[in-house]
Amino acid sequence: MIIDPTQQSVKENYKLLIGSVLPRPIAWVSSVSSGGELNLAPFSFFTVASRNPPMLIFSIGEGVEARAAQ
Repeated sequence: MIIDPTQQSVKENYKLLIGSVLPRPIAWVSSVSSGGELNLAPFSFFTVASRNPPMLIFSIGEGVEARAAQ
């Protein structure tokens, strides 16, 4: 599904955003390293950053190894 926020009203974008974070789902965040390595990781710590323009934000904390060393 492709969603173009410029083709929706602010209210429609808001409903999409709020439905993305309630109830707390898992966000699948993808990235590509400078070496071209693909990564897909689950994040449960994210929320709505802005309704206009529509944006979600997620937070990256320390990894498991760093937390275990504390």
